[in-house]
Amino acid sequence: MKLFEPYNIGKMALKNRLVLAPMSTNMTDNGFVTQGAINFYEARAKGGVGLITCEDGIIEYPLGNNVKNPVAIDDDKYIPMLTRLNETIHAYDAKTIMQLSHGGRRAGRVAKSGCLEVTRGKIPVGPTSLAHPAPGYVVPEELTKDQIEQIIEKFGNAARRAIEAGFDAIGVHCAHMYLCGEFLSPWANHRTDEYGGSFEGRLRFVLEAIARIRKEIGSDYPIIPRINGQEPRGGNTLEDIRKIAQALEKAGADAIHVSVGFAATIKDPEFIPSIPSMRFPDGPIVHLAENVKKGVRIPVIAVSKIRDAMFAEKILQEGKADLIAMGRTLIADPDFPNKSREGKYDDVRPCISCCQGCINRVMADLPLKCSVNPMVGREGELIIENAKAPKKVIIIGGGPGGLETALIAARRGHHTVLYEKQERLGGQLMDAALPPFKSEINKLTNFYISQIKKSNISVKLNTFVTPEMIKGECPDAVIVAAGAEPLLPPIPGIEMGQVVTAVDVLRDKVKTGRKIVIIGAGQLGLETAEFLGERGKEVTIVEMTGDIGTGMPSQIKMPLLFSLEKYGVEILTQAKAERITRGAVEISQGVEKKVIPADTVVLAVGYKANQTLMESYKGTAPDVYFIGNCINPGNIIDAVNQGFEAAVKL
Repeated sequence: MKLFEPYNIGKMALKNRLVLAPMSTNMTDNGFVTQGAINFYEARAKGGVGLITCEDGIIEYPLGNNVKNPVAIDDDKYIPMLTRLNETIHAYDAKTIMQLSHGGRRAGRVAKSGCLEVTRGKIPVGPTSLAHPAPGYVVPEELTKDQIEQIIEKFGNAARRAIEAGFDAIGVHCAHMYLCGEFLSPWANHRTDEYGGSFEGRLRFVLEAIARIRKEIGSDYPIIPRINGQEPRGGNTLEDIRKIAQALEKAGADAIHVSVGFAATIKDPEFIPSIPSMRFPDGPIVHLAENVKKGVRIPVIAVSKIRDAMFAEKILQEGKADLIAMGRTLIADPDFPNKSREGKYDDVRPCISCCQGCINRVMADLPLKCSVNPMVGREGELIIENAKAPKKVIIIGGGPGGLETALIAARRGHHTVLYEKQERLGGQLMDAALPPFKSEINKLTNFYISQIKKSNISVKLNTFVTPEMIKGECPDAVIVAAGAEPLLPPIPGIEMGQVVTAVDVLRDKVKTGRKIVIIGAGQLGLETAEFLGERGKEVTIVEMTGDIGTGMPSQIKMPLLFSLEKYGVEILTQAKAERITRGAVEISQGVEKKVIPADTVVLAVGYKANQTLMESYKGTAPDVYFIGNCINPGNIIDAVNQGFEAAVKL
């Protein structure tokens, strides 16, 4: 496969064409790389990737931060820990690149506290006094020419430090509407001096930064800018982007990394966000890399939702790109390169593009995690060791928590029996995959089933486990992962025949009328509304609080809301369902009372743990653990992580 052939970028020799894409981890301490971050990158190097981008190196900390806890490289004091990082990665024959970045106006994100926590209270800067279009950003200060010269100097000094620390190449972040990307785009750069006003003017800042970097590092180290391959209406056209790439090549760039990224709030059906969710097909921006490749002679790196080796190989074989960058794929399974090279495709833990543990946590200023890989962020803490004394373990529930527990328990040498009351494994993963655009969750279910079949786990389907059954088996430990049940709110009239649950709607187990009222605007309610909107139903959502889609990643929430708008779904917040009558729902919204016609009422107010069932399992074995939805109804990331932790404790 071309994917695993050696390749050169400039004078840098790579063992294969796989690149770990730059991703913020929030695993730093006041700009310093931590041992936790080193462990994270070591796992990816050990897994076989050829080139590792060590997230963004901030050239002006904290004013230029892009997240709350980035890597800083604006002072020599950061060099020792960066050196340790490089030494660790190089031990696995992987090369490293430090992507230099300045957050520009995107550093001006107001946190829940109401403060500019990313910049530590400083007002951000930009080419123009124009705020980032997403909600919650402040207006930046327009850079003066003197300030521009100082920032260009900072790029050069940061590049020098990166080389001193052992990096093999220098990246320049010119995408995602950070400072360099802002200067390049007419969407953000409204200057009229030599740093704006024309195509050539908008290029000037980036070209001067690259020239300064080259002066500092010499000709032996590649420079790899990352650019937007697409911009919304009013930004650079595809032809403009080819010209930008050509200008960068002429300025001495050794490769071009083609990404996209503005804001998930942009209402443009043709625009693809930087971190595409399940709603988008695999490789949604490969054509943008191909567009750039048509205009340059230097290598082009493609990225974004490329999640299997055969698809990556197809991109290379068709000449659309020269290297493949993967981000979330290598979060989900750092051993993806080695497993794929050996043809062990079924053993790869699949990224399901849920955005829950990665970007959603990072944007909430929390360390990186993953819904499908509980080791993320704990690579040096959690070690899967063989059990000193193998136990007989019974696991009740074949959902994500139970499946993860079973795999790890069996891997540790425990005698594991997995019970599931349904006719197949998956549990609530199967329900989670039912809404529109969420079938990718089935990949995780299929992964677990495949791994279970390869193990010595005894699986018993169509079996409801009673306490007496457990006691009869005499296990050493029981893990209860029995899921949860839909919550039924105490609304008068809830027993009416037209009242159904959202899960039954998604399963197509019930018929629905033309006019539908959904009670609850959490993720389940919103997704059910889209499901019904697609089928031509007239949908109204009633939400008691002032928020909708609480906790949802913006990459999933915003496109979903745009879809609901397209289907004409009405969302009423601060609205309480007071009574359900035949053919209507009576609600109160402040002091106002309303009656909403409803042929069908759909309950989507969440789940509750089955306390009676939980109590019945207590004392059935020397050790009894409760995980996942049966203790606190949550999401996949909670269930998988709790299942893993329970198995490690055994």
